[in-house]
Amino acid sequence: MDEVELRQVILDYIKNCYKAEYIGLLQVKKLNPGYVFIIGIPSYMFPTTITCDYDNDESFLNFIYAEIRTRNYMRADMYKVIRTNDSKEKE
Repeated sequence: MDEVELRQVILDYIKNCYKAEYIGLLQVKKLNPGYVFIIGIPSYMFPTTITCDYDNDESFLNFIYAEIRTRNYMRADMYKVIRTNDSKEKE
């Protein structure tokens, strides 16, 4: 598999495992030998990077599946802030 296919397989696993679609940063880079997995958690500015030395895609995917399943990466934190200049506090 190439890097795009590996990324899609991992996204499909996340969707199946967590019943949610991950839309953040997710990259897979193939090295010679090994792989680099980058996921934008806790944020895209400070992503989690996992480097592993596997010979084939199947072993790498099994390792990443275990990491995704056991680390509980997916949490829903949503905030909405509305700033207006019209509102004033009552004195």
